[in-house]
Amino acid sequence: MMKPFQTIAFALIAAASVSLVSAGDFLTNFEAGKTQAKKEKKDLLVKFTGSDWCPPCIKLDKEVFSKSAFKTAAEKDFVVVVLDFPRKEQLPDAEKKANETVAKDYEITGFPTVLLMDAHGKVFKRAGYQPGGVKPFLAMLKTSLKAKSFR
Repeated sequence: MMKPFQTIAFALIAAASVSLVSAGDFLTNFEAGKTQAKKEKKDLLVKFTGSDWCPPCIKLDKEVFSKSAFKTAAEKDFVVVVLDFPRKEQLPDAEKKANETVAKDYEITGFPTVLLMDAHGKVFKRAGYQPGGVKPFLAMLKTSLKAKSFR
């Protein structure tokens, strides 16, 4: 039987582990996202962003990713992963290196870039910022999922 102190310590360690791979409601670790997508039998939506310096990235977050309607709808079919490349804020070295590796592997050359991929990392749609907010972005996701099923 665990003593109360051990139980509290275990809970704090578990909570800290979760916070290392999530930003708000979205994951920040690509490999954790792939694992979760496989487990939940979902696809991945991976956003590459410059959260503190890139105007279209900031607009995409403000108009789409921060909205509860987007989160609710997107998370039905996707595990959402946000990989950030800030200039003002300093990420932990391991996260920065991991993000850079994924960006290089997927040939990310501009921000924001949104990749839709299967749980194994195979890309089926590449997108970026589009005006109009949540509704057109969700329509793009839905169309992309339908097109994926015909491949």
